[in-house]
Amino acid sequence: MFLAIGVPLVLLPSAAFAESSDEKARNAQADIQQADRDVPSVNASVANARTQLLSAEQRVANGEILYRMKDYDRAAVVLGEIIEGYPNTPSYPDAMFLRGETYYASQQYLSARRDYRQLVDRGGEPRFQPYFGKALARLVDVSVRLGDTASLDDVYQRLQQVPPVQVNAGIQYARGKASYFRKDYSTAGQHFGQVQNGTPYTHQARYFSGLVAIKQARPNANPGNPVGKPLPVEGVVSNEPRPTPLNYKPAIEAFRQVTVLPADTPEHQHVIDLAWMAIGRLFYEMDQFNQASEAYARVGRESPEFDTMLYELAWVYVRLGDVQRAERALEVLSIADPDSSYAGDGTLLRADLLLRAGAFDKALQLYLGVREQYDPMRVKVENFLESTKDPAVYYEKLSQQQLDALDTTEQLPPLAVRWAREAEDGPAAFRVIDDINQCKKLITDSERLIDKLITVSQSANRVRAFPELLAGEQRALGLINKVARARVRLAQGLDDEEPSELSGEIASVRAQRRSLMSVVQQTPVTQEDFDERDYVGSLQWNKVSQELSRRVREVDYLHAVVNGLRRMLREDAQRGVARDPASVQRIQGELDDNERQLKTYQESATELRRQIEIGRAQIGLGDARYQNDALARQQFRDLVEREAQLASGGQAGSNAQAYAQRISPILSQARQTEERVTAAFNQLEVQVAQRVAELRGKIDVEAKKIEGYKVQLGALDGEAHDLVGHVAERNFTLVRDKIRGIVLRADVGITEQAWEVREEELERVRNLQHERAREEQLLDEELREVLDDAGESPSSAPPAPAK
Repeated sequence: MFLAIGVPLVLLPSAAFAESSDEKARNAQADIQQADRDVPSVNASVANARTQLLSAEQRVANGEILYRMKDYDRAAVVLGEIIEGYPNTPSYPDAMFLRGETYYASQQYLSARRDYRQLVDRGGEPRFQPYFGKALARLVDVSVRLGDTASLDDVYQRLQQVPPVQVNAGIQYARGKASYFRKDYSTAGQHFGQVQNGTPYTHQARYFSGLVAIKQARPNANPGNPVGKPLPVEGVVSNEPRPTPLNYKPAIEAFRQVTVLPADTPEHQHVIDLAWMAIGRLFYEMDQFNQASEAYARVGRESPEFDTMLYELAWVYVRLGDVQRAERALEVLSIADPDSSYAGDGTLLRADLLLRAGAFDKALQLYLGVREQYDPMRVKVENFLESTKDPAVYYEKLSQQQLDALDTTEQLPPLAVRWAREAEDGPAAFRVIDDINQCKKLITDSERLIDKLITVSQSANRVRAFPELLAGEQRALGLINKVARARVRLAQGLDDEEPSELSGEIASVRAQRRSLMSVVQQTPVTQEDFDERDYVGSLQWNKVSQELSRRVREVDYLHAVVNGLRRMLREDAQRGVARDPASVQRIQGELDDNERQLKTYQESATELRRQIEIGRAQIGLGDARYQNDALARQQFRDLVEREAQLASGGQAGSNAQAYAQRISPILSQARQTEERVTAAFNQLEVQVAQRVAELRGKIDVEAKKIEGYKVQLGALDGEAHDLVGHVAERNFTLVRDKIRGIVLRADVGITEQAWEVREEELERVRNLQHERAREEQLLDEELREVLDDAGESPSSAPPAPAK
């Protein structure tokens, strides 16, 4: 019984949801009528989309979020759009200042200075007044970063013009810093003293007060180390008069005021660490080494100054004569930061201390380690200097090294480049290289962006560049597809009324119509449908991008293998492993060929990545999928109308004839509605064409500007070749001498270690000989005593056995 009842229950749902041909006709007609009533919603969608566009204030908020996230490239683009598109809004100065902050944070100081100066020049306008003092304060920082201290005179004068209501701790700090770098130390001290506690600038102001105190230090009335007093450790009495030491106690007290402030941010903690370092150095200069060691010990392991502190603390212990603690500090330095700029000198000092303590084996290992590390570096730098005397070559090599990270065969050691940057005039010279390389990169990125914009403007989905028009076209296309889906229902009703077997023209038309039904049925209608189609298109390009990333990883892995083989050959040669020179040369040639191929693959991957980005930009309304939909939709419409016409003539039977005659007015209404929607769609296309023409005009203008920038950059690059090349040559000569000195000290250390071992062995032999002679003397004296007790003379003693 239960089974019998269950059968109709199972069949009920399919029967309930099945539509008859009449119901399909009524529902299709209702959909078409609804689409006809919704034609005005196309323009309404455009207007609604315009109201939903981000306002200038919202764009500023987005730009600030990107800035806080340290996504400086995107932040600069967003803020630049506000500056160009909303110049007469209250958000304009907000965007200008935020863009200046973005440029400053990304170390584009010239661009930052341009934005800050615009804010200062328009500081008299009401909407720019809130940023007048802030921009001036930032101009002080920019001038210091650029080494343009000459411009500080004008900035300082303008800082004096800041309205009293805007004068805060930041303005006082900026005035003090400008005075300090103008070498007006008295005025600087006054401004720093006016910065109250509890502000974001308190730590920095107190630290600068200590620097001012150093500049104003006077000679000490009671010198701590008179002439002729032995210096610690060296044990040498100097007969030459030492300079009178300065009284740094006021400066030490000023730095102590920094150390008692709360470490509420990482930046403030760094200032506190710098203050402890300054206290340690001043105590060292005053020969108060115990106090110096206590100050250095306050710098934590997480501090950026930790390696510097360890190296200087080791010298403090050396001056105290505490060799063991000095060696321990240097050992911590070698473990905590092996890439420190103090690593070489620290290792040599540690080896010297171990050598003096008699740990000859450990000292030898350290000397050999320094030699193995720095001698190949010395060879590379010397070969670089001997390769040419043309300054332009030095410039090109350094510039190319920073742009090309794959070709490592000709690259200079990173440590050597860093030392060259830090040498005399190095920061300014290398900043020119960095700026020119950055400009080249920005121009290249701009050219790629222009190519991408041109591609988008010429593609079928160009409407994506205009979100409000895109919303209207999506609405119009959705209505067109809704009408097409209504035709699908009418066609399904024909299938219900027609016999399964037909012949003649109507059979061919029905077969073609049925082959297109699934395509038309899947066309997007709602916003969710359009979003899903875009997601599927993006997913296809994502798969291609992922495969490319996998290939790039393979290239990186092969490049690592090449570097490993080169290192193995180099280290084997250093260890004395004998190899056939012909085999070594053959292997080196193969490695060079493989490296060139890997570089080619990397360039190809870069081009493929660009094409993938262009492909992603061409996804959306108007792409090939939508074009196929339009063609299928048109063919399906014509086929349905032809089939209904043939069925009305009686070619499919009486039932189909009656149904076809009923739906003929509905099909006519569908065509009229489709034409109305298509007309609205075409109107939007006209607007798209106009907007594209405007966009192309802007692109052409920007492209011409980019060409002009390239010409200007080429001229500046040519001027920089000679100047920077000479500075680079001189600095690398200094680096070569420094590295050569380290290697020489290591060689001297190895020699001293061998000499000390020899002297120790000789001393041991001398001690053994002395001990043997003493023992022989004792035996001889004992023998004499025995003979004297026996009453025998030494001459009557039995002869010694022959040797």
